[in-house]
Amino acid sequence: MSHETLLARWHDHITRRGDACAVSAPDGDLTHRELADQVAGVHRALSGSATDGPVLVVCADPVQALVGLLACALAGQTVAPVDVRQPAARWAAIVEDLRPGAVLADAPGAAALAAAGVRGVPVLRADACAPVAWVAPHLEPAARADAGYVYFTSGTTGRPKGIRGSLAAVAHFVDWETSEFSIGAGTRVSLLTSPGFDAFLRDALVPLCAGGTVCVAPTPELPVGDALVRWLAEQRVEVLHCVPTVFRTLRTAGAAAGSLPDLRVALLAGEPVRASDVAWWRGLFGDTKELVNLYGPSETTMTKVFRRLDAADAVAETVPVGRAMPGVTVRVLVAGAPATDAIGEIEIEVPFPLAGYLGTDEGGFRLPHRYRTGDLGRISDDGTLVLLGRRDQQVKVSGVRIELGAVEEALRDHPAVHDACVVTADHEDTTVLGAYVVTADATSDEELRAHAALRLPSGHLPSVVVRLSEIPRTLSGKVDRRALPLLAAARSTAEEDAPGTPLEREIAALWAELLHLTSVGRLDDFSLLGGTSLAMARLLDALRTRFGVEVTLRSFLLDPTVAGLATVIEDARTGGGTQLPMEASA
Repeated sequence: MSHETLLARWHDHITRRGDACAVSAPDGDLTHRELADQVAGVHRALSGSATDGPVLVVCADPVQALVGLLACALAGQTVAPVDVRQPAARWAAIVEDLRPGAVLADAPGAAALAAAGVRGVPVLRADACAPVAWVAPHLEPAARADAGYVYFTSGTTGRPKGIRGSLAAVAHFVDWETSEFSIGAGTRVSLLTSPGFDAFLRDALVPLCAGGTVCVAPTPELPVGDALVRWLAEQRVEVLHCVPTVFRTLRTAGAAAGSLPDLRVALLAGEPVRASDVAWWRGLFGDTKELVNLYGPSETTMTKVFRRLDAADAVAETVPVGRAMPGVTVRVLVAGAPATDAIGEIEIEVPFPLAGYLGTDEGGFRLPHRYRTGDLGRISDDGTLVLLGRRDQQVKVSGVRIELGAVEEALRDHPAVHDACVVTADHEDTTVLGAYVVTADATSDEELRAHAALRLPSGHLPSVVVRLSEIPRTLSGKVDRRALPLLAAARSTAEEDAPGTPLEREIAALWAELLHLTSVGRLDDFSLLGGTSLAMARLLDALRTRFGVEVTLRSFLLDPTVAGLATVIEDARTGGGTQLPMEASA
């Protein structure tokens, strides 16, 4: 399926099922015809702007981002969707590398651009474009060229790296998934992905091209846990796409066998799936709701390897990622040559040209159709691929070569460990191995090391263990290593940084309880200790209950430290803030 037929397939549903629901969003539903009219309106605005160069789409509203993406495809212009939540330096790098001819933004996107000081590029307001009646000739510009898209990743240096892709490559994926999982007219598919990540194309275009419904999750906070269970049930979602981290919140929310009555398949991508994930899911649903593992880097356009997970995967030491989808070849290279049942670098060959990175020929592209991923893996005799971590995760500590992924898996194998991340750091003129862990109880560091020692040599055991409420992750779900607290600082809380007053000590104890930390300094930043938005909400609720004080989110974010909270609470107690009756706050 080419990019022309991708758009033509949606046009066919507009023609035949124009009144059917295409998008179900918090702000209301849109039929295929209503969505098409909005796309036609933005398409007219883009055509009237007569701008050259890619179109930077900066829309917080996923529906506006989808409209902009489709309008750019119709106009034959390269589209570059980004998340509105970018640091100022990142905005500057994106604009410098992309050199957009125009920016398509909604109100939050325009505000983010202004705050970042982005100037000199025409800005079209996507939310101000009047709808235009959709007609068949709107498809004609799409036949000119496949201008494709650009998505930005963080890059190994921290500077965003633009990955160029084609709509023909997206169409290849859409054709596979709609056929493989029987997605058709009326099928309801989740959209939990930010517009700034290429999985957004999967979540949006699969249901649209099948005549189904894109179920858009509430923004800006992704529903997790109980909220995710409720949303999936209310939206009658049949096909769920998400990262394993989000998937696991269904378990913590206590999803039961009767939960999610409409769901028939959950497809997980972006992180390793664990055997415990499979065991829990199959324990609830058996074979009635499929669980599927997906693998494929952004450079090759989303999923290229998949596996329907079965009972054997529930007890596997490492859950395989599976076999290549039709038209794709996967190899494991050892010394540059394909090998079976040996660990090497994974190379993927696809049936369409790969466009590479924006403005450079660097990277793992080895011919127009091949990409060396930098991931390590092994192909078994039956052709199944097992993913074994990153090539660049091999480190040396005291002369011993260590695979960080192997240490992480050994820690995660402990029944009390929900998640783990292992890093190295320099400490007192030596390199130490440290682990950040999320645990269900007060399992001691010694017990964790003893458990890991059953699978690892002594030189591979972490010398520092830091407890977090959650491993910090980027917007795409990958570990955000730059947001992890420093190991050297985490070894102990310095005496001069220890909470000084009884109130500070009580607040610090509450933090330690919420974030599963052994100690908290009075000036530690809540977010840098692993405090997520969910943990923040629990903290503010706990403060209300314990101290009878209403601490607003805004006042907390102004100084998210123990000392800062103590000041806010003291001010409330002395009349400078909102104090609640203690019996009302219980």
